[in-house]
Order: sequence, then C-alpha cells, then structure tokens
Amino acid sequence: MNETQVEGTNKEDELSSEEIKRKTTGEEISLFIESIRFGKQRSKVLLFFVLLIVFFSATISFFLMPPLDFPLDKTIVIKNGFSLGQVSFLLEDQHLIRSRLLFEFCAMVVGKDKELRAGTYLLETPVGACGLALRITAGNLGVPVVKATIPEGLSNRKIAGILSAKLPQFDATFFMNDTKSQEGYLFPDTYFFSREATAQEVEAMMRANFDKKIATIKPLIDASNHSLKDIIIMASILEKEAVNDTDREIVAGILWKRIEIGMPLQIDASFLYLLGKKSSELTLEDLQMDSLYNTYRNRGLPAGPIGNPGLSALHAALSSRESPYLYYLSDNNGVMHYSKNFKEHKANKMKYLR
Repeated sequence: MNETQVEGTNKEDELSSEEIKRKTTGEEISLFIESIRFGKQRSKVLLFFVLLIVFFSATISFFLMPPLDFPLDKTIVIKNGFSLGQVSFLLEDQHLIRSRLLFEFCAMVVGKDKELRAGTYLLETPVGACGLALRITAGNLGVPVVKATIPEGLSNRKIAGILSAKLPQFDATFFMNDTKSQEGYLFPDTYFFSREATAQEVEAMMRANFDKKIATIKPLIDASNHSLKDIIIMASILEKEAVNDTDREIVAGILWKRIEIGMPLQIDASFLYLLGKKSSELTLEDLQMDSLYNTYRNRGLPAGPIGNPGLSALHAALSSRESPYLYYLSDNNGVMHYSKNFKEHKANKMKYLR
C-alpha cells in the first residue's frame, strides 16, 4: 500500500468521525429544544398553581378581614345557649364578619366551637373573623371585667351578698325573688362578669354553668336510684356536714341509710339555712319548729336544697359508701368520728365535743 492510499483512508475515517459528531450534536440540540418546551409547559403549570394559591389566599384573607362598614363602639349580646350557627348569623347580620363559614371555621380550628361564652361584648375597633372567634370563645368582653368567686355550698342569699359588693348594677332583691326556685341550681365557680352585669344576667350565667356541669355526670345520675332533685338536696347537705371527699361519701351512705329505714336525718345544717344558726346556738324550740326543712320532726330529705353544691359533693351523693355506721360528728378540729349506735354516738359527743 502506498502513501496516497493511506492518506485517503485517513480522510474517510476523519469524515466519518465528523459526521458522527454532527449527528450527535444535532440530537442533543433536538433534546435540548424539547426539554425547553417541556420546561416551559412545566413552568406554566407551576405558575398556574402558584397563581391559584395566591388567588385563594387573597380571597380568604379578604373574607377574614373586617367589613368596610364594621360599626365602631358596637355592643353585641351573645345569649346563653347560642349555637355556633346562631352566633355567626348574628355577627353577619350586624355587619361584623364577611363570611359565616370562615368565622365558624376559625372557631373550630381553635377547638372551642362548643365553648361560646355568653355576655355583652364591646367592639371598639374593627376585628377580623378569627379575632372575633377567639374573643367569643375566650369570653373576652372588651369591657372592664369583675372577678367573683362563689364558694361551694353557699345559699342564694349569701351569693347575693357577694355579688352586691362587686357589681354596681346587681339588684340583690330581684336576684333573691327570681331565684327562689333556683336554690341548688346556681353552680359555684369563679366567674368573670361585665362590670355592668345585671342580676338577671348573673343568674342566667350561673344556671347555664350548672346545666353544663350536670351534663358531665348525667350517666351517673341516670344509673342511680335517685332523682336529680334528691341528689342536689343531698349534695347541698354534704357541703355542710363534711369537708373531704371520703367523709362526704361515708356521710352520704349514712344519710341514705337513715332515709331507707325511716329514721329522721336529724341534721343541723338545715337550721343554719333557715335561721342562720350554728349547731351550738340551736334551742329546743328551734328543733320543734314547724317547717319542711326541720329534719328532726320530718323523715326524709328537706323540702329543697340548702345551698348550691359543687361537683365534689354531687359525686359524693352519687357514690355513697356503705358502712356499719348510723351516726357521725365532727370535732372542733374538723375530724369526723363515726359510731354504730346512739350509745357510741353519745360517748363520742362527750369525748370530742366537751
């Protein structure tokens, strides 16, 4: 083979290599162009979703904002027992929210859509839907609030005395007259009232709280052999007769047993309710007074509750303990002493109440 032939062969090889390069480059360019097209399509899809998110966010933000005609220094009243739907309808009707749905959603998000607080709310400046939901579920009235603690076992008369000293608009006479049938049904608790709260508003709030608390023990009430009224009466007695849960359960067992065997309850606490007298102040004349609350003369429970019991006493009335005892007394240090018969009881009185 001569040099000319060798050179020709090399040129053909080189040409073939260049063609391959051009072909490869062309394919790469085609793929690149296709990738650009795909990238553009993907970018368009991505852009569409971004714009969609922005649109929905803007729409939701708009409806969460206070309406343009939001009334300043507006007062609204949320009544006891209002449902979430009723509250949202009221707010929309008063031009306080743009969307009932979003207001209700905000209340559900904070997990308190069942805990709407009744009261009179002052809205001095515009508030968004979520802000309103937070205020109404927290009971943030926006007005000066008065804290009032009602101890367990107090009578309506004593409750009226506490609230009269704290609330300028509270009418104690109206409260006493209006709650005659509510003794035992106004739940003792710590309350936050508007400074301008009336006796009627206070009564409604305390009764609503009672209904709410009773609902938590309704299965126990239904499973017992006693009516709700009898349980409340017994619990009101236990508030006066014993201090701790164990003693209350034992005393409840003793008192239910006395009723069962037809023995008078012979408790002094009912006289404290009627006459305001302590056991040591009672006279023989007091013990003979003609009253349905006189548990020395009458068998069974007194005519009605002698105070407003708390959950602890209600639980004790429902979870009474059986025991061999029929009598009990509390010494000067508040320690309870039990006895099986009257002879033992007399001995305990001589020993612990001298």
